[in-house]
Amino acid sequence: MSFSPGHVRAAVMTMRANRWRSLLTMFGIIVGVASVITIIGISQGVKNEITGQVNAYSKDVITVGSKVANVSEFGVSSIPAVSTLTNQDVQAISKIKGVGPVVPLEIISGQASGDKPFKNGIIIATNQNLPLVLNQSVAFGSFFNDHDTNPFSAVLGSNAASGLFGGSIPLGYSFSLRGQLFVVDGVLNSFNATPFSNNTIYNDAIFIPLAAAKQLSHTTGSIYQIMVRVKDPNLLSSVDNSIQKALLTTHSGQNDFSVLLPSQVAANNTGILNLMTELTIGIAVISLFVGGVGIMNVMLVSVTERMHEIGIRKAIGASNRQILSQFLVESTTVSIVGGIIGIILAVLVNGVLRAVTNLTPVLNWQIVVIAAAVSVAIGVIFGSVPAVRASRKEPIDALRND
Repeated sequence: MSFSPGHVRAAVMTMRANRWRSLLTMFGIIVGVASVITIIGISQGVKNEITGQVNAYSKDVITVGSKVANVSEFGVSSIPAVSTLTNQDVQAISKIKGVGPVVPLEIISGQASGDKPFKNGIIIATNQNLPLVLNQSVAFGSFFNDHDTNPFSAVLGSNAASGLFGGSIPLGYSFSLRGQLFVVDGVLNSFNATPFSNNTIYNDAIFIPLAAAKQLSHTTGSIYQIMVRVKDPNLLSSVDNSIQKALLTTHSGQNDFSVLLPSQVAANNTGILNLMTELTIGIAVISLFVGGVGIMNVMLVSVTERMHEIGIRKAIGASNRQILSQFLVESTTVSIVGGIIGIILAVLVNGVLRAVTNLTPVLNWQIVVIAAAVSVAIGVIFGSVPAVRASRKEPIDALRND
């Protein structure tokens, strides 16, 4: 196929003469290219944010969970009714060489009530090391510690503070939980929320000391997660192996727990996102295929409509190759223009999403180049059949066509 200036000019003139038909023909290409670039951009942007949060909160943190729990580094998407983790596990992990602060998280049932009930809140019992492990600062007041004389103190997530006390800064305020009054010692800064991530639960959480939880329930709470900060990030793998061995001992050889490195946490958080991306790309590929079929159909109609033109050109000496090139250039031009419009549309959607949402899509120029190449390929592949049909037409038969 030769992209001679004459063929390109003829293709552009044909598109101008049939604007609406050309636009409808390239619609599938436009939608497919725009969808692929946009969805991959959104997916990559969200993955970058999740990876950034994992690095910010836990690049040196190992997460231990129960295999009956659906646990992520920044929260839980479903709290297990039964957990296999115990205080014995916490003590065993704390004794491992290279382990720094260890933070158990227990779930306490009940609804807190301050100036008003906070129905969306979740009560988490933990120790003083939580801010250190999560690299999370306190906006007002301070986090409780194990040496406080009053065990019934609490620290609120940003949403919990506003949910219990409205717009006030509730330092020194009290709220009721299971008949016990708790005094607010501090309010955490908001945890950065990423779409499709579960860490917003910490903004809704009410954190109380483990000692207070034990007095409330008169027993040991259900530990759904243990976060372990490693003293040296280079020791992550060795500490991971040591934790697995220690837990196999405390669990009598039963592998009913999970130990996740930060990279595994990020992979878990992006797993569903990858499936959604693949599904959407699959739909976009179908759209591109439909667009290619549309180009082929329209070009077949164009060949039929222009039989006299083909016959005249052949009668005055045009070769089969020249006729083939003419129609291939036309089909490819339609596909290329559709791809360009699709790329422009994707860039516009990218800008709108950045402006009006919290999403930060990544415009991957490699994907843009691939999408442009695919649009060219579609024009060539699906334009081949009409072009071959036109080139093989005998001049006398073409001139006789009505």
